[in-house]
Amino acid sequence: MKVRTLEENEELKSNWKGKIIIVSKEQLTNVFDKRADREIIESFQFINSSKIDTYGENYLATFNFIFSEQSGSASKVEKIGLYSDFKTFSIYVTNKKSQVLSVIENVLPKSTSHAGVLMNLISELTENDYIKLEGLENEIGALDDKIAIERNIEGYLKKINTYKKITVRYKHHYEQLNYIIDFFASHTEFFSTKEEKESYIVVSKRIPRLYKEIVYLRDAVAQTRENYQSQIESRQNSLMKTFTVITAIFMPLQLIVGWYGMNLIMPEFHWKYAYLTIIIVSVVLVATMLIVFKKKKWFK
Repeated sequence: MKVRTLEENEELKSNWKGKIIIVSKEQLTNVFDKRADREIIESFQFINSSKIDTYGENYLATFNFIFSEQSGSASKVEKIGLYSDFKTFSIYVTNKKSQVLSVIENVLPKSTSHAGVLMNLISELTENDYIKLEGLENEIGALDDKIAIERNIEGYLKKINTYKKITVRYKHHYEQLNYIIDFFASHTEFFSTKEEKESYIVVSKRIPRLYKEIVYLRDAVAQTRENYQSQIESRQNSLMKTFTVITAIFMPLQLIVGWYGMNLIMPEFHWKYAYLTIIIVSVVLVATMLIVFKKKKWFK
């Protein structure tokens, strides 16, 4: 097998045998006929979900793939199309031609069939996913701890939403890879060597485990969001309690102001110690309420 990327204006509408061809979406008409293969071209131009359809003796597969570094948050989703008979040729449709070419060239020495190339490609690109998900789990745990102990947490909602998008992206990614795994479960004849079948078995066990892990992380993000909302509500309740205590302290004083603010002649107006007595009563009331609230621990 030979792997090659199609040049910008190069056409290759025949003689696919023994080749792995990598093209971009803009080059689809360079390898497929506009009229005869219109349905195939449209399927590759608008990749919205994962599927594997049959076209005579050939198969058309579309799926999303995640290319990333060690950090899960740096992940980018790439829509990939594949047209192949899994025996003599494969055409990969992607806008990341150089990246896909690099991975295929890495797995080509240990692959003797086109199905084996695809399976080794999946194996290569998911090999470090446990490390990525572990790092993602640590980041979510650290964020959860910060929410629990820090006072200013309003800015963390954006981070929580970012982690939610990442976990949903990975969940869809592994769901779509499961479609491919299920397809080859009933087409193991496409694998030409024992090593390729063993690679398929490894991948078929890895992807469901990764799916379970990302579902767990998605639930962890949901729990972190609940903790965030709980902290916000708790601090709002604390603020309302503070306002209530302040209102309760000054309410007796407001009663005294209202009482002596009436346009009436009170008997105590003629008593020379009336003003001092009102001041002392006000101070005693405030001090008494402060002592009571402190004993009840309403200031915490």
